[in-house]
Amino acid sequence: MKVLITGATGLIGKELGKKLASQGHEITVISRSLSKAREQLPFPCEVVVGDLVHGPIHDKKLEHIEAVVNLMGEPVFGSRWTDEKKKAIFQSRVNATENLVKSLPAELRVFVGGAAIGIYGHCGETILHEDHAAGMDFLAEVSKEWERASSHAPGRKVFIRTSIVLARHGGALDEMLFPFRAGVGGVLGDGKHWMSWIHIDDIVSLFAEALTNNSYVGPVNGCSPHPATNREFSEVLAYSLGKTLGPAVPPLALKALFGEASEVVLSSIRGSAEKAMGLGFQFQYPTLRNALEDICTPYKEGEEVFYAEQFVPQPPEEIFPFFRDPKNLESITPPSLNFNIQSVSTPEIEQGTLINYKLKIRGIPANWLTEIDEWKPPFRFVDNQKKGPYQLWHHTHEFKPFLGGTLMVDRVRYRLPLGYLGWLTASKMVRKDVEEIFKFRRSYIARMDTPRKP
Repeated sequence: MKVLITGATGLIGKELGKKLASQGHEITVISRSLSKAREQLPFPCEVVVGDLVHGPIHDKKLEHIEAVVNLMGEPVFGSRWTDEKKKAIFQSRVNATENLVKSLPAELRVFVGGAAIGIYGHCGETILHEDHAAGMDFLAEVSKEWERASSHAPGRKVFIRTSIVLARHGGALDEMLFPFRAGVGGVLGDGKHWMSWIHIDDIVSLFAEALTNNSYVGPVNGCSPHPATNREFSEVLAYSLGKTLGPAVPPLALKALFGEASEVVLSSIRGSAEKAMGLGFQFQYPTLRNALEDICTPYKEGEEVFYAEQFVPQPPEEIFPFFRDPKNLESITPPSLNFNIQSVSTPEIEQGTLINYKLKIRGIPANWLTEIDEWKPPFRFVDNQKKGPYQLWHHTHEFKPFLGGTLMVDRVRYRLPLGYLGWLTASKMVRKDVEEIFKFRRSYIARMDTPRKP
């Protein structure tokens, strides 16, 4: 089908886009920025530039769309709910969805709308099925209006009420991991409130199934079959990280940190997955323990993990030569790092090549010696720090053939110096630096017709 995805650069959108594209669907996305879409989307697609918050989009690329997955929305957490923030949360879901519906062809076959498990509000011990009444708090009201706006779309309509999404990179766990890895993460309040959650692989599969299975109609809870109390969740997370629980966080402290949003943090939402399972959906990660062990295992060794993807329309054999020339490493590194190669042991990068270079990390000069300890052109190579500022820096570059182009995948495992103290004091700063390095790299590559020597 010709599928339109909104919110495609988000956590679910990127994974869903890859899945749908690999299944043979033709993908179109709406993005406020063409450059951002090209840099961040890990799948081939048409890009329609526009902002649905400000009105409908009239573009010929939308005239033949057969199906829609609507995932757009301002992040709910991460900052206090000021009046401006609440307005952005509402407009990016409700107003934007209303404008999206006005932008679609009347012949649309199916509309799968993102929705939120928060529609039920605080419900204590009650097991929440899709026919349960909506709550009265701010997030519940937004969720109710969001589904109402989606209900006016043409064709079959499904509303996936997404719960807390657990993912290896990004999502809710990004905020939770630091205190729990530091050994001070604890239950919130008395820990008795229920948390509905779902693994990223399962929520992506649920959206994909809802798109193509005509039995999916109306609201469907996007949660695992085994919700957990906050205490259970905290205990399993600590166990998965090889840590013990820290002290509980009192409600007053949460109120001071998050303001009105703290009410949602402490809401008890015990979602049921019976409808999805009754439709034949099978969860890959039905229990919290197997979901969190899948995500948290690398962190038990004290390592940081960074992951980035980018789709390039050329095949690996056309891209890989760019990376054989050591000088091109300077081109794809931010100028602020003053990256300068001092010596290379071979004319071109190959198995065993040693590259000696200098750079500045936040203005501090550093020498770095790296070895290419795996070289499998045109699909993969690995560079490993031999001497340098980190205890470990192991970078795997993969070039996967994908739909006529290449899915470039970077996986970096690194460990900071000074052990736990180094991690505690510098991990967030270093993570931000690593993200900026790869953001620059993706931007550089996206601007090139074909990666080649500049």
